[in-house]
Amino acid sequence: MKRYIAILLFVVALPIAAMAQVRTSYFMEGSTFRTDMNPALAPTRGYVNFPMLGGVSLGVNNNFLSIENMLYPTKEGLVTFMHKSVDRNDFLKRLPRNNTLQLSLSEQLVGFGAHTKRFFWSFGMNVRMDVSANIPKQFFSLVTSLGQGEYSMKNMSLGLNTYMETYLGAAIPIKEIATVGFRVKGLVGMVHASLDVNNTMINVTDESVSARLAGELRGCAPMAKALIPEGEEVDVDEMLSNIGKVGIGGMTNGGVAFDLGAEVRLLDDHLRVSAAVTDLGFISWNKNATVSAKMGGAFAYNGFDLQTGEVDLNKEDITFEGVDSPKGYLQRMNCSINVGAEYTILNNRISFGLLSHTKFCQMFNYSELTASVNFKPLRWLTATVSHTLLNKNQPGVFGFALNLHPAGFNLFLGADFIDLKFAPMTAASGNRMLLPVRQRSVNLNMGLGFSLGRAKYSKAYKDDVAAGRVKVRGEK
Repeated sequence: MKRYIAILLFVVALPIAAMAQVRTSYFMEGSTFRTDMNPALAPTRGYVNFPMLGGVSLGVNNNFLSIENMLYPTKEGLVTFMHKSVDRNDFLKRLPRNNTLQLSLSEQLVGFGAHTKRFFWSFGMNVRMDVSANIPKQFFSLVTSLGQGEYSMKNMSLGLNTYMETYLGAAIPIKEIATVGFRVKGLVGMVHASLDVNNTMINVTDESVSARLAGELRGCAPMAKALIPEGEEVDVDEMLSNIGKVGIGGMTNGGVAFDLGAEVRLLDDHLRVSAAVTDLGFISWNKNATVSAKMGGAFAYNGFDLQTGEVDLNKEDITFEGVDSPKGYLQRMNCSINVGAEYTILNNRISFGLLSHTKFCQMFNYSELTASVNFKPLRWLTATVSHTLLNKNQPGVFGFALNLHPAGFNLFLGADFIDLKFAPMTAASGNRMLLPVRQRSVNLNMGLGFSLGRAKYSKAYKDDVAAGRVKVRGEK
C-alpha cells in the first residue's frame, strides 16, 4: 500500500498540463492541434513546439458539476447542496441518473512536424493521464439524506490511467481530391487503477449500515517498485533522487494505439468532408506490480445510533472476500471518433464547419456537436467562433480560437465550452461575484512553437495565384 500511495503522489505532483483536444480548432488550417483529432489534417506549415509550452491546456467534461447544481444562495451566503437549508428533492431533480466525469491531461515532451515533397510527417512524445468516474444518482441520495432506506450503487466506477506515448504519423495526399493520414503510437504504462461496482446494495437503519458487495478493484504501478525498495519505509528524499534513475526500464507495461483519418475535397475544394478515429489501442499491464481484488460477500457495521449520533466502536463486524493473486490484464484506450464537414466561400476566406465528436471512455460514452464559423483574412492568421451542443443534460456553449502562424512563429489560443450565462452571487464573506452558473465543462488551450518551411495553401488559393488575382512575394 505504501508503494501505491507514493507513486500516486509522485504522478499527481508532476507538472502535467492538460492537452485536451480543442474542437474549435478542427477547421483551422494553421493549427498544429487539428492533427491530434485527425491525422489527415496537416497544418499549413511544419513546426517545432516548445517543450512544456507546445500544448498547455485544461480539459474537463462532465454532466452534473456546475455552480447552480452544487451551490445555493441563502441569507448566510452561498452554501453547498449538503446544507440543511437546501431542499434535498430539488437538488436530486437536477442530477441525471448516471453522473459522469472525464478529465484528460497531457504534457508534450517533444513535438515536430514537417512537409516533405509529397507527405507531411509528424513525431512527438507525450505524458498523458486519463481520469474518469461514473457516479449513480443513488449515491447522492444516500449522502444527502443519511437516513433509513436501501440504496443501489449499481454501475459506480472510478478509473485512473497514466502513460507515456511516442508517435510517428503521416498525412498523404491522393492527387488533389483527398488526403489520408495515420499515427502509430507506442505506449508505456506508468500507473493504472480502477474500481468497478457492479451491483452493491447499501441498507441504512437507525443502528446499522450493511451492504451486499459485488465489484472489482484493479491497480498497477510498476514505477513504484522501481522507486521504492522492497520492505523499506517510504523516504520521500530517496524516492525523488531515484526518479532520474528509473527511466523507461522501470516501466514494464507496453501497448500500441493508432490514429486513422481521411479528408475528401469536393465541389472544386469548396466542400471538405473528413472522418477519423483516434487512440484505438490498448496497454498490457504486467502482473509484477499488479493488485487485483474481487469485492463480494457482505459488509456490516452496528456501532452507532442514527438518532443521537452516538458511535460504539466495539460493535464492529466487517467481512470481505480475499485478494486475488497478481495477474496481468489488457486495458483498452479511451478512443474517439470525429466526423466533420466544412464549406468555404470567398476564396477560402470564410468557412462554415460542423463537427461531431464522440468519446468512448472505459465506463461511459459522450457526444458533442460543434458548429463553427472560421475566418482566414490573412495567410498567417485564422480565427474561429463556435457553438457546441453537449448531451441532453447540458446547455449549448460557445468557443473561440485564434492562430498566428507566420514564417518562424506559431501561437495558438483557444477555448471550448464557454457558458455566457453569468449571475451575481454573494459569498459567506459578503463579497458579490459574477459566476458562470451553468458551466460544467471547460477546455482551455495555448500552444507556442516555431513554424518551419513555406505554407501549403488550399486549391482555391493556388487558383487565385495562377490566375494572377493574388500575388505572392518572391514568386514569379
